This record gives sequence, C-alpha cells and structure tokens, in this order.
Amino acid sequence: MPLNYLPSPIRLPRSLSMLSPLPFIFRFDPFAILLCMMIALVAVSIKLTSIYIASNFSYSITMDTALQQFGVSSDSPGVVLLADMYNLNVNDQTLSVHWSIVGACGQAYTNASNNSCIQNSLAKSMDLYLNENATSNWNATTPIGSYDASVLQNPPAVNYIEGRSSVPSYDFDSVLPMDPFLPYTKDKQISILFYPFDQFQTYVSLLAIDPDDDSTLAIAGVVGYGTMVNWVGHNTFYANTTRDGTKYSVVLTVQRHRMVKSFVVLLILTNWILSLTILWMTILVLFKAQVDTGIILSSTAVLFALPQIRASMPDSPPFGGFIDIGGYFMNVWLVSACMSILLFSQLRYHYRPLVTMSALPLPTGPYDETAPSHFDSK
Repeated sequence: MPLNYLPSPIRLPRSLSMLSPLPFIFRFDPFAILLCMMIALVAVSIKLTSIYIASNFSYSITMDTALQQFGVSSDSPGVVLLADMYNLNVNDQTLSVHWSIVGACGQAYTNASNNSCIQNSLAKSMDLYLNENATSNWNATTPIGSYDASVLQNPPAVNYIEGRSSVPSYDFDSVLPMDPFLPYTKDKQISILFYPFDQFQTYVSLLAIDPDDDSTLAIAGVVGYGTMVNWVGHNTFYANTTRDGTKYSVVLTVQRHRMVKSFVVLLILTNWILSLTILWMTILVLFKAQVDTGIILSSTAVLFALPQIRASMPDSPPFGGFIDIGGYFMNVWLVSACMSILLFSQLRYHYRPLVTMSALPLPTGPYDETAPSHFDSK
C-alpha cells in the first residue's frame, strides 16, 4: 500500500487532552478514605466539646474574676456575694440558687491595711435576708443563711482541704419564684412560647445584717452565673441610694446556651428544606415534568419524619409555641397537601380506564380487505 494512503493519526480534542487525573483523595481505597474521615470527625467533636466545657463549666469564681469580669468595683466597700444558679424548673417556674461569700472589699470589712478586695476575708458576721429591707420588720423572719466571722481567726479543720483553699466556708440555698408580674407583663418572653429564645428572670432584694449590733452591712456586688446544662445564667446588680439608706437588689436571668439555640434553628431549617423540596416536586408534577415514581412514593417518609425532628429538639416544649405556629404546623400542612396531590396524580396517570371494543359491531360475513373499517376516517 502506498504511503499516501496510510490513515492520518487521530488527534484528541484539546478539551480531552487537557483533562486532569483523578483527585488525590480518590486514588486511595474507599476504606482508607472512610477511616480518615472518621478520624477527622472525632477530632472535630472532641475539640468542640472541649471548647464548650471550658467556656461554661471549667472556670472558677475568685475575687480577681469578680473584679474583672462581673463588674464588682474595688471602690465600693462591702461584702461580695456569689449567686450560683444550679437548677431551673420550668414547670414550677422556680429557680434554685446557691449563695456563698466570695470575700469583701474595704478596710472596715476585711481588717486589712488598705481598701483592697480580698477573697474569703469578710471580718464581720452576717445574716443574709432575701426580699426584705432594713425599714421592715426583718428580724421577725428567718435569714436564708448566717455567716460567723470567727472562722477567719479559728477556722475549723473541715476548711483545710488540699487543693480547695478557695472554696467559701459558708453557703446557703434558696428556691426563688420566677417573675411574679408575669400575668401582667405585655411581652411574655419569660415563657416557652419564645423557645429556643426564651429566658427566665427572678427579682431579689438583698439585706445583709450584722447580728452583733443589728447594723446593715454594705454589699459591694453580686456575682451571678449558671452551671446548668442547656442553660446559661447571668445577673444585674443594683445599689439604689434613698433617704432610708442604700437598697440592694439583683436580677437573675437564665437563658439557653447558644449551642442549643443554633441546634434548634438548624432543625427548623431542616424541616423547611424538606417541606419546600416536596412543594417543588409537586409543582414539577403539575407541570407534566418527568419525576421518578419511586422518588414520589418515597417522599411520603418526610411526613412521618417531621414529628420526629420536632421531638428531637433539646428540652422539647409542649406544642403551641412560636416554632410550631411558624414552623411545624405549616410544615405538616404543606407536606400533607403536597403528598395528597402527588398520590392523586399517580393514580390518575397510571390507572386510566381501559377502552373496550364490546360496543362496536362485529362482522358476520367473510372478511373483505377492501371493505371499509370502522376506524377509517370518513
């Protein structure tokens, strides 16, 4: 064969010749890829858990943190109290608080050589009253706790615990009701209606009395924080000077962790994404688009998944909150309506009635190919 009849070499298109090889990760075995992904996910989970615990449950309250983070002023002499909110009963509308003494500020309260704030150094005995004031008959009630200053000079052996020198020597417990003005409050945010952005508050007036001479002790500040899972607590301290003296009060506020809020919002968005997906599928079917029958039938599982997603929310509240009015109820209604339309469309398209030939006359004589047919057009 002459050389000029040889076929010319085949040249690939430029787009095919410039194709890159497979990505680096797909060159390995699927099991190795799965193992690497599991290790990465475990590392991320451990890191997030460590950050959550360190930011909420791994710090201690000292006089330094009271001055730097909780707004206690060293220029205000008096006792520094700690309010640890450790239990919230949403059904009973009560908040359990663990009170203790962080220390004191001022030379008159610490017997120090200066007016600095010193931890565990209150040199005066104290009776602590809640929701009482100095002008009322406070001595007719029982204090929630009493502090004896003699422990500073002669501390008992129980206070000497290795590694726990900063633990206060006295503590008191109290169960406080929620905002008593809730029925008259226009904006009822102190309710699970606002879940997961609900918050609970309690208002407490404080009175510290020296039992040795029945004099009123000044309160330099209150450190309030919460150690509850799913909840975080903080406080606002007030010292109002009147003609009858200085009155002290504190507002304790408890609200849900940001992690809980984010998780609930993610579940609400998941319900809406599933519902809108079913709605889009319904619109496609109504416009005669080709949608696989198996996908349509399997999408009925979304209707049963919505209640399970709603129940998986942290501290899932009873039905009737804002997340139900603007979320769950609308999701169920939308998916139910769409699924009814989809199933009806499947019955309409796949189960049409059969056309029978019994109504047409049958020929009785010999078959004639030239005879006109009943189906011929006239």
